[in-house]
Amino acid sequence: MLEALGLSTAESQVYQLLVGCGRSRVDRVGQLLGLSREHLDEALRVLADKGLVTITDDRPAHLIPAPPDIAGETLLLLRMNELHSVRGVLRQLTKEYRTAPGTASLEEIAEIVPDETLAQRYEQIQRLARQEVLRFDTAPYLVDEDVNAAELEQLTAGIQYRTVYDRAAIEEDGAQGEMRLYSDAGEQARVLGKVPVKLVIVDRSAALVALRTDGARPPGAVVQIHRGPLLDALIALFELAWASALPLDPRLSDTGRNELSGAEIQLLILLLSGLTDDAIARQLDIGTRTVNRRIRGLMDLAGASSRMQLGWQASERGWITASDVNRMHTESSA
Repeated sequence: MLEALGLSTAESQVYQLLVGCGRSRVDRVGQLLGLSREHLDEALRVLADKGLVTITDDRPAHLIPAPPDIAGETLLLLRMNELHSVRGVLRQLTKEYRTAPGTASLEEIAEIVPDETLAQRYEQIQRLARQEVLRFDTAPYLVDEDVNAAELEQLTAGIQYRTVYDRAAIEEDGAQGEMRLYSDAGEQARVLGKVPVKLVIVDRSAALVALRTDGARPPGAVVQIHRGPLLDALIALFELAWASALPLDPRLSDTGRNELSGAEIQLLILLLSGLTDDAIARQLDIGTRTVNRRIRGLMDLAGASSRMQLGWQASERGWITASDVNRMHTESSA
């Protein structure tokens, strides 16, 4: 559950056990989790380095977990900073690639897509996919269309779509209905507070990128990126964003969900995506007071005194989980 914070499965298991049990002996933790001493020592080294666990000098040594709302928030901020720093890396990579001696010409790396052919190119590049399409979705949109028919047809044909939506995108009127349409067809969707760039990647071999997405203005230009270091960096950016984003579809995991109704799970997803109570009320077609009452009910159920604590409890209890990114990447590449 904590893999999105940069922890391995073993590290996540050790920390969650300690949070539940409190101060524990090293050998007891290893026995409870069935970990070898070598794997346990490696997990503890990482957790100690990240400030999640303190290892005492006692004989035998004891483990003391750090509070999740303090240490976990620090890790979350670090992951967010990593995501934003990728943008600077992309700019530097582009500069180096253009000026390096003996490299391919700029035309072989990327091409500007003329405005009058953009809609056609956007459809064509999706239909070229044979395995997967990765997308960052945020306004202003590249193509004026009510429904992405190419996506629906490709999903029907078994092509995998993974989309990270900008928070503003899911606040639009009618957005939930459209996203449900794609989700029912098989799209895997997550949401971030801010998507870093407008992007479509097909089979990890080509991408469309909007050069400017500020405000409500249309992109200054759209570029098609071909195979090379720049495309590799864009793929890495997507995977980092995917790992940090929150699942939009309540059906992504069943762990711990028998405690909540589908409506409660959907409310949690919207709340933890950063939407205001008013925006949640519009999306769920209920009153703001009803939203407040339901959130308070979830806090009482989780034993949380704040919405931040509700977020942590939702993760701990398995109400809101992120799929294993590495597993999904392996399956989509197979």
